[in-house]
Formats: sequence, C-alpha cells, structure tokens
Amino acid sequence: MENIIIKILILISTILIYKLTTKIKHIKYMSIIPPVILCAIIIYALNILLKIDYNTYNNGGKVLTFLLGPAIIAFSLPLIKNLKVLQKNYSVILIGVCISTIFAILSVVCVALVLKANTNIMLSIVPKAVTTPVAIEISKVLGGKPEITILLTIFSGMFGAIFGHWILKGINVTNNLAIGVAIGSVSHVLGTAKCYDQNSLQAAVSTITLVLSCVTTAIIAPLIIKIIF
Repeated sequence: MENIIIKILILISTILIYKLTTKIKHIKYMSIIPPVILCAIIIYALNILLKIDYNTYNNGGKVLTFLLGPAIIAFSLPLIKNLKVLQKNYSVILIGVCISTIFAILSVVCVALVLKANTNIMLSIVPKAVTTPVAIEISKVLGGKPEITILLTIFSGMFGAIFGHWILKGINVTNNLAIGVAIGSVSHVLGTAKCYDQNSLQAAVSTITLVLSCVTTAIIAPLIIKIIF
C-alpha cells in the first residue's frame, strides 16, 4: 500500500512540476528554455535534495515513460495539417538534411583531428545530431563508446532546443521551413519539441527532418569514416 502511495505522489508531482514549467516559460528570458528541460532539472534537483534514488523515482515515473509510446502519434498531427506544403518542398527538405548530415559529421571529425582527440572519443561524437537510440546504434557500428554518445547527444539536443531559435533569429533566418530543417537535423527530439511551441509547419518539417537525419547519418557516417581512416 505504501509503495502505491509513493508511486501516485511521484506521478502527481511530476505532472505538477511540468505544468509549473509551462507557466515559467512565459517569464521574460525564461522562454528560451523548453519546459521539458526545465522540468527535468527541477526534478533532478528535488531528488538530490530529498535523497530520492533513481529506482524509487522511476517506480512512479515509468507510467509516463510508458505513455511516451502512444504520445508519438501526436507527431503525426502537424504532418497531416501541412501535408501539401511538405509534398511541395520534399526535395528542399531532403537536400537540406543531406547537407546538414555531411556537415555535422565532418565538423566533428575536423575538430577532433585538430584537437588530437582520441579516435574512440571522435567516433562516439560523430552521431550526436540524431536521436539517442539511433545514435547509440550508429556509435556501436563505428566503434565508439555509447556512454559518451548518449551524453553528447543529449547535450546537443538541449543546446539546440535552448539556443537554436535564438541563433537562427540572430542570423535573420525566419522561414519556417528552413528553421524546421535546421532544428530537426541537429537537435532531434528536444529541438523538435521546441518547434511545437512555435507553429505547426516548423513542427512538421522538424519531425520529418528528425527521421530522415537518422537514415542519412546511418548511411553516410560509416562511409565518411571509412574514407578518412
């Protein structure tokens, strides 16, 4: 009975904290931080403060984890709403994804070579621009370390989600199609979630780009690594 009460309290607390973060984002200078990231930081801080270990928290939180599966269906809504626009611009999106994938891989390789980084480290960072589950598998194929890949992939998503729109605005990129491709190709799920706060076209393009980037990176990354090494 006690375990059930703890699970319910954790579940309710998580939902309330997320609801709070959706209100905080309306505060000036806080709007750049996506609620999902702010929520995670608050929960992490509370777990440390209250000395709640991960397994205890996850007993209640895993209900929300389970609901992530059905929630993915929601990604299809902006796709349906903007289907005609996506069909009209599919070639632009595909070319943008390919260019972004090649640049993302080569930039990592070049920086790693200049800094004389360990080869395993470099191979672990190469797939950072795609969503975590896919990045882990690509890292394994390349010979990288999944642990490092997870860390850098999450950081990449957080950076893009927080600063992506701000950077694009700073260089005067205002086209929703271009923004969707840019965010989806480097900041995966977290960046795409931020696009949902902007408008449905950005969300739709970012969602498609997110998926296509996984495919292009899985194909192109091993080829580039094989050519260089």
